[in-house]
Amino acid sequence: MAAVICKNLIANRANTLDIWLQLEPFFKTNMKEAILSSLASQSTSVRTQIASLVSAIAAIEIPRGEWLDLITNLCNNSGHSEHHIKLASLQTLGFICEELEPQDLSNELKNVIIAALTTSINSQEGLSGNGFPATKLAVKALLHSIPYAA
Repeated sequence: MAAVICKNLIANRANTLDIWLQLEPFFKTNMKEAILSSLASQSTSVRTQIASLVSAIAAIEIPRGEWLDLITNLCNNSGHSEHHIKLASLQTLGFICEELEPQDLSNELKNVIIAALTTSINSQEGLSGNGFPATKLAVKALLHSIPYAA
């Protein structure tokens, strides 16, 4: 529930953009690290709420050229051997792709996202039927990333 409250506070950009930007960088870094550590939860509902919160913060920071390593880390983790980490990464990428505009990302990051998603869709795990949830999340994220294709 705390993740939903934080996400709603941060997502209300008209009022909180200035608040988030005025926070001390050290505090924001610690907060993001704590949030990301919760992303690896075994609980689907916790992962979903945290993924939504991560995307709300990313929607503020990435267009400003901040927290760009988030995209790379999520893309790398989309192929993780632990299923819950893979699912969390794919879902978070989908939420971020839904939030960001194509001009918010470099062509390099757009290509990394699309490559990670297509790799997840084409993985042997997904093709065998065992990875259906991951494939479904990757397809959903890919739909939101279509505007990134140049």
